[in-house]
Amino acid sequence: MGKDINKDEDFLEKLGLSKEDVDLLEHKLKEREERRKEAEKKEKPITVLFPKVVLASASPRRQELIQLLGLKAEIHPSGIAEDVTEADPSLLVQKLAFQKAEDVAKQYPKDYLVIGADTVVFFEDWILGKPKSKEDAYRMLSALSGRAHQVYTGVSLHFQGKKMGFYEKTEVQFARLTEREIWDYIESKEPMDKAGAYGIQGRFAPFVKGIAGDYYNVMGLPLARLYQALKFLGAEGEAL
Repeated sequence: MGKDINKDEDFLEKLGLSKEDVDLLEHKLKEREERRKEAEKKEKPITVLFPKVVLASASPRRQELIQLLGLKAEIHPSGIAEDVTEADPSLLVQKLAFQKAEDVAKQYPKDYLVIGADTVVFFEDWILGKPKSKEDAYRMLSALSGRAHQVYTGVSLHFQGKKMGFYEKTEVQFARLTEREIWDYIESKEPMDKAGAYGIQGRFAPFVKGIAGDYYNVMGLPLARLYQALKFLGAEGEAL
C-alpha cells in the first residue's frame, strides 16, 4: 500500500510543513464541512420562506415559470406605462422591472414577496418590445431571420422592505425564415404579446437554431438566477 502523501515526512519537509500543520488543517477542514452540513439542515425551502407571493405581471409564461419553483402567486399586473427611455437594454429591463414591483408592492403588506419582471429583445442597437401590429411583428421577425440576437430580462424583488434587482442575458440564433413561415406564424396571433414577436416555447420553436444561456430567460424569467436570489433574500429576511 502506498504512503499517505499528506503524512509522508520527506514530502512535508519539502513543503515546509510538519505533521502537526497537516493535522491542524485537516481539523479545520472537518469543522468547516460540519458547519456547512449544519447550515444545510437549517436552510428552509423558498416555499416556506415566501408563503405569500405576488407576481406583478399578466404574462402566462411567467405564471407557469413561478409554479416551476413551487411558489403559488397572486397575479396583480402593474399599471405603469412602459415608456422608460433607455438605450442600454440591461438598464431598461431593470428599471421597468423595479417600477412594476414598486407599483404593486405599495398595495400589499411588507411580508408579501412581490416579483416584477420585464423582457426585451436586443438586435443591432435596436430594442424590440411587443409588436404594436401585424406589420410591426413582420418587421421584427424579418430582421431577426437567420441572425443572432440577445434577450434581456430584468427582475425586481421586494420583500419586508428589502429590494433586490438583477438582469440576465441570453443569445438566440434564428434559422432563416421564408415570408410564408413568418406570415403563418403571425396569423396564429401567438407573437403579438411577446417581446421580439416570438415565443421560444410555442409554435416558433422549430425556427430557433441555437441558444446560449438560460432558456427560461427567453420565456420571461431566468429561473436559476431567480432561485438563488430568493434563497439569499429569504435568508436576509430571516435575520430581520
